[in-house]
Amino acid sequence: MRIELTVNGKLCHAEVPPMKLLIAVLREDLGLGGTKEGCGEGECGACSVIMNGRLINACLVPAFQASGSEILTIEGLGSSENMDILQRAFVLEGGVQCGFCTPGMILAARALLEENPDPSLDEIKTALSGNICRCTGYERIYNAVRRAVAEGYCDTFKKRENLCSGQLPQPTNDEDKIYLLPETLKEALSMLAENPGAVILAGTTDIVPDIKNGKFSADRLLDVSRIKEIKGIYKAGGEIHIGAGATNGDIVRSSIMKKYLPALWEASRRSGAPAVQNRATVAGNIATASGAADLPTILLPLEARVVLESARGARELPLERFIAGYRQTERRADELIAEIVITVPAVGAYQRFFKRGSRRALTLSRISLGFCLEIERDVIKSFRAGAGSMSPVPIRLPRTEAALVGKRLDAKLIESACGAISAELTPRKSAAWRKKMASNLLRTFLTDVSEAEAGKVRVPEDIPSEERNGPRRLNG
Repeated sequence: MRIELTVNGKLCHAEVPPMKLLIAVLREDLGLGGTKEGCGEGECGACSVIMNGRLINACLVPAFQASGSEILTIEGLGSSENMDILQRAFVLEGGVQCGFCTPGMILAARALLEENPDPSLDEIKTALSGNICRCTGYERIYNAVRRAVAEGYCDTFKKRENLCSGQLPQPTNDEDKIYLLPETLKEALSMLAENPGAVILAGTTDIVPDIKNGKFSADRLLDVSRIKEIKGIYKAGGEIHIGAGATNGDIVRSSIMKKYLPALWEASRRSGAPAVQNRATVAGNIATASGAADLPTILLPLEARVVLESARGARELPLERFIAGYRQTERRADELIAEIVITVPAVGAYQRFFKRGSRRALTLSRISLGFCLEIERDVIKSFRAGAGSMSPVPIRLPRTEAALVGKRLDAKLIESACGAISAELTPRKSAAWRKKMASNLLRTFLTDVSEAEAGKVRVPEDIPSEERNGPRRLNG
């Protein structure tokens, strides 16, 4: 397949297998060896580059999806003889030792500073959380970013020109024709009608590792990554619509999400590092129907609905019904997820998402919980709970919910609810730890709600829930 890329301002062409990864195209076909491959699964950040203005992992992007894009690699910043301010700051602050992670670190820092020219230390840490360094201890890297800011690095940025050619990849043999490349929703639905059962590709953050492990095969692939109609996020009346192609990064950047669905905003912020967030789509996280998926954990308590479209028309299903079993959904062979719809929670409702894992930016969680609660005069009017990474698929917790609804929130009820969630969960691995952790996190949530209702906690709503250690409550 013939692809076209604008790399570091230069138009480039290559004829490659469609699923050859962008990192290999850069290194092998274009001779740009600065981008490194470490884990090959989007966890180490050594392959970080900026594509169409967003940080991504080049090890997770198939060549055919990158066609028509603008790419910035480490070679586009400066050379060893003529370093830019950020590169020089890494050297002067001792942020470079073995150097393997350095190109990815610098591109991650550059992506941050293009979006936020005056980041706090916490914001720098978050932006670089997907980039692993085994030498420096990170503090010198953080110092390098702050030094670049102090030296006016952001003032050197030119207004970004759109250098994306938008050129679709061109088939060069019959094998390339299994890749269906619609640019509109209408085209996609027509292609699905003619090719029912085609595997749908979007962010490819799950599929690429499966391909490498020999777990993936398909006779037809439908790439929906170019369909703009399914990428928006908007509020209409009392409902919020999230396009199926919207990414976790889009949710994190959305003021609508942060205001009305702060727990889902938090779940997206915690679902992988920034480079993964910029590729992973909402629909993909749902359609995998995996117990380890983060977003369904809070989407279930939010009672999200999935809108499915085909050439025959559209239909809507509750998410709880849409997920039929492990890796199984109610999507028909000729249907495409078009959007996710959520009714805005009542003013005063509390929302919270919890996630625990071995590493903060690690994509997979060991336990995740989502809670939504409405309370009136200390009596719980409604309570919905979801759990992930403890069963084959994310689940609602009806017995725990029933233990709380209609009852007065006090210390005795909190302890009773903790016992209910521990009894309801049936993890297959590390059961005692997961039950105990779920019980503790529910206790934290309910205690915070109780204190907030008693007027003991008054905090600004613009502070992320995890940082302020309290439930998120909507402003009146």
